[in-house]
Amino acid sequence: MPDALDLLAGPVCLGFGVVFTLQAVRRLWTQRRQGQQPPRGELLSGHELLWEGLAVSLLGTANLLDRPWTLLAIPAVVVILVLAVRILLRLVQERSRRAG
Repeated sequence: MPDALDLLAGPVCLGFGVVFTLQAVRRLWTQRRQGQQPPRGELLSGHELLWEGLAVSLLGTANLLDRPWTLLAIPAVVVILVLAVRILLRLVQERSRRAG
């Protein structure tokens, strides 16, 4: 059963990572072309979405490559945790701004 889960989780993570990365690149390219700043209410900026996509792709790659490459997962998990904390702090700040 763990082998089946590994076979499923690796490509799924890799696919999500590629989708997030392509979406972030498209968003950054559009903003740069139009000379716009990202909207204030966005949960993830284009750069954060790019980092998230790369981290999830790295996690999927580490899962597919198996044992000697599992150390690739460590930076991916660190990036995901840092982004999660940033999002949480942003949400708390927005909530306190609305309340006050």
